[in-house]
Amino acid sequence: MFLNLVAPINQLGYGVVGLNVLKSAVEAGHTVSYFPIGNPTWDSEISFLGKCIENAKMFMSGAPSIRIWHQNDLAMFPGCGERIGWPIFELNKFTQVERNHLESVDRLFVCSQWAKDVLQAEGIRTKVDVVSLGVDGSIFYIDEQARANRAYWTTKKTVFLNVGKWEVRKGHNDLLEAFNVAFAPGDNVELWMLNHNPFIGVENENWKTRYVASPMSAHIKLLPRVNSQAELRTIYNVVDYGVFPARAEGWNLEPLELMACGIPSIVTNYSGHTEFCDAANSYLVEPNGMESAQDGKWFTGQGEWCTFEIDALVDAMRAAHDDKQSGENGRRQACLDTAQKFNWSNTVKRIEEVL
Repeated sequence: MFLNLVAPINQLGYGVVGLNVLKSAVEAGHTVSYFPIGNPTWDSEISFLGKCIENAKMFMSGAPSIRIWHQNDLAMFPGCGERIGWPIFELNKFTQVERNHLESVDRLFVCSQWAKDVLQAEGIRTKVDVVSLGVDGSIFYIDEQARANRAYWTTKKTVFLNVGKWEVRKGHNDLLEAFNVAFAPGDNVELWMLNHNPFIGVENENWKTRYVASPMSAHIKLLPRVNSQAELRTIYNVVDYGVFPARAEGWNLEPLELMACGIPSIVTNYSGHTEFCDAANSYLVEPNGMESAQDGKWFTGQGEWCTFEIDALVDAMRAAHDDKQSGENGRRQACLDTAQKFNWSNTVKRIEEVL
């Protein structure tokens, strides 16, 4: 199959998706012409990238073109083949600009049934196919060496990890409140936060200050930004649980990456990650309603996201801690099974089926 791909390649969400779709399509034997959004950057050499960029000079103009990018910027495609927009959105409503772009393409790919349901509820008339994302099992896996080097692994200490740029949508205020309520300074727990946000500058320090001022601050570690996905895998392999109390997510890569390392997460039972998070592999925090999505920066009430009781998050964290103390790890195999299903090779196979 000939395919034109328009996408970023970098360490952010869209960039990770762009790289892995490109890589897996090439590995599946397809001829891909790659048109970058921005300058491609990665933490290691991408051997096939130059060839795919070179292909773009003599691209197949009648081949389908996939644009992996925001729902308000889906107008630019190479050639005259089928135009496929692949947005990863968090909210349940769209602005007029977004609607115009979503309805301007020939087809839409979305990551989850939740996203397809949102598009249909909003009356978007474009044909929609669910094409789930994946995890790279050659990068994220059970790393026995990392675990052997972890002093925590042989103790009863429970370590929770949150990864994701500081943002109201990701529930970082709620997580701090819940951690303060769920545990006391004498409890054998830690919360690790890996949250640098490259878009907010000095506001990173404001977020950190809230955690440093916590009465549980001695149990909280603010981790520096990692330089590679291999470093991230090492961190994943020395914690007990992920914790992601997001109000809305387009996909939520990190819980799936943790699953590939055999680590379950605490997640809200809403939005994109419901495609792969369930009661068998995760601790679910049930929503109790919806509210206008507003954070004073990125979201200004153009849609809604879920709400939940802090006590529900507290209960989930305590349940996970109790499971660690008792040696219960029944979700581990379900995590590994899920990661095996949601891999990038299967993402490309789904694209093949649709096209």
